[in-house]
Amino acid sequence: MPALLLIAASGTAQRRLLEETAAELEKKGYAAAGRQEGGEWHSLLSDNMTGGLFDENRFIVVEGAPLMGPFPEKLSFMIDPASSVVLVLVYESEVKSQPSKFIPKDILAKCRLLRAAEFPRWPRERQMWVAALAKELGVNLAPQGASMIVELLEDPEEIRAQLKSLGLLKKKSPVGADDVEQLCLDDGSRNLLRLLDGLCTGDCAGVLKSLRAIARTGDLIPTLTPIHNRMRLAWYSGFGKDGPAFAQALGAKDYAWRMAKQADQRYGHAAVTDFIASLIRMNIEERSGLGSGWQGLETAVITLLSSSPAARGR
Repeated sequence: MPALLLIAASGTAQRRLLEETAAELEKKGYAAAGRQEGGEWHSLLSDNMTGGLFDENRFIVVEGAPLMGPFPEKLSFMIDPASSVVLVLVYESEVKSQPSKFIPKDILAKCRLLRAAEFPRWPRERQMWVAALAKELGVNLAPQGASMIVELLEDPEEIRAQLKSLGLLKKKSPVGADDVEQLCLDDGSRNLLRLLDGLCTGDCAGVLKSLRAIARTGDLIPTLTPIHNRMRLAWYSGFGKDGPAFAQALGAKDYAWRMAKQADQRYGHAAVTDFIASLIRMNIEERSGLGSGWQGLETAVITLLSSSPAARGR
């Protein structure tokens, strides 16, 4: 009677968890005995029954596990968590394709379940998540480095990969914001950082150059998020003496906060509010297929840059 090990993840997270699981099982003495796509519950379980003390420890990977449909409760007697045979069933992270949609609670309680770590929503929580992951990976990550990673990267798997690279390149000294920029960012990410900083300092030529470079190779919607995050800090900094409290609550670190304050001082609270509103509207319109694309973002950026007293005085 086999044991069930369930993976609930999508994309690169699913591949990573599957590879790590296979490596872990092999290290424990289990042999890879096959791989299949979907199948039928009864034949899968009956074909992998254990027969005696000398059965070989082995595991079988079943990708596309949702294709098998719901687990028949009448077969629950065929599941043995202590079995020498492990069926690795690969599900997705989407709600409709998660193991709980196919496997009853009493059976699920007998299974080992591996999920991709959820990426927190708020910047402060994300920084704590990144710091914890860096510690897990043995990377000496400074707070400023964590802040830079959170500001520029959205994909948890990309963050994991970048941290591993930083750990190899900076084995002893702390990894700071400059290290993240120099060692991990590609041209697109560097252009994004120049765009964010240029918006805050009013560097019109630099901002438009970076924006057009990003537009040639990048996607619009993922670009809107870091711009919104930076300008949201600028909006909070406009609350005077209460601004630092908001920054602390949001988990903003020194560099991003300093730049955000420059933006608020340059444009004023009303202009920053209008720009953030345009970013939110743009995101909604792009997702519904009604947006004006990169031209719309460029127009919003030029409007913001033109709102500073220095720009109006030219």
